[in-house]
Amino acid sequence: MPGRTPSEAPRRRLVAASVAAALLLTVPVGAMAEDALKEARQELRETKERIRARAQKMREIQHDMNRIATRIAQTESEIFRAEERQEKLSKGIDALEAERAHLQALLDERTREAYILGPGMEMLYLLTATSAEDAVNRIGFLDELNRRDALLARKVADAEARLMTSRWELERITTLLEAAHERLDADHAELRKKMAESRRLYALLKQRKEVVLANISRIRPFAVCPVRGPHAISDSFGIWVQRSKARGGDHVHQGNDISAPMGTPIVAPFDGTAVTAANKMGGLAVKVFGKYGYVYNAHLSRYGKLGSVHTGDVIGYVGATGNAGGPHDHFEWHPGNGAAADPYHFLMLVC
Repeated sequence: MPGRTPSEAPRRRLVAASVAAALLLTVPVGAMAEDALKEARQELRETKERIRARAQKMREIQHDMNRIATRIAQTESEIFRAEERQEKLSKGIDALEAERAHLQALLDERTREAYILGPGMEMLYLLTATSAEDAVNRIGFLDELNRRDALLARKVADAEARLMTSRWELERITTLLEAAHERLDADHAELRKKMAESRRLYALLKQRKEVVLANISRIRPFAVCPVRGPHAISDSFGIWVQRSKARGGDHVHQGNDISAPMGTPIVAPFDGTAVTAANKMGGLAVKVFGKYGYVYNAHLSRYGKLGSVHTGDVIGYVGATGNAGGPHDHFEWHPGNGAAADPYHFLMLVC
């Protein structure tokens, strides 16, 4: 071609070959980067799905634990009533046995006297009457003796019948108590198992970023759950609690019991001021006063931060002080610093 020297053609072929080689090297690298990006996105989607699945599982476990905790509270109340009835029956049986023994002794004595005297003595007693009037009186006396003997025999039979009834009732109560204790032991075992599973899932989700809770406090009294960790909430506000005088006496339950392992942190559910409120029934206790009234946490093992607190600050730790039967946080809410109100449904929104 005009104007092209013989050496230009090889140089152009070399440049073209170099460009082609560069293009061949570039295409696989871009494809590999795209594949890595797709793989990362897929892994992210799968991770989110696992988190959602674990969160749903925790909600199911929490529901089960709340149900078990409520059943435990009901069983404990049932056991208390049965034991009280058992004690009364035992004392009643002792009294009946003493009464029956006394009546039986009287009847045995009358039987011995009748045997010793025999029927002939009654006839002799009548024949020795000094007059008809005396005979009538003696007949009346013998009739009265027979009537009293018959009445005494009926009393012995009645005492025996009442004693048998009480013994049967005591046996029935004892059987019910055994079944209730077995049910209680089974529920405690199931609750421990559920809590262990909940702790495991909680540990897996611990690294997950908490949902922003500031907005919650605008529409709900509690911004966070009062117990930070695996727990079980009993829906027991307003139930009649029967306790011995040494354990505070009978009373209406003014809050919800949140069962949790000993030492689990208890936190302020809203901003406010935390003060100690120790007492005989509640043991170590703390109140938090804030915008929505105050909350009362009892049976603590030890105190946390006091004074000015923010939502989520640790104000104490779960324990079993006071009249507690086991480790739990007795949680009360007093809106407007007035009478206690049932906090259960509000707890369900954050726990």
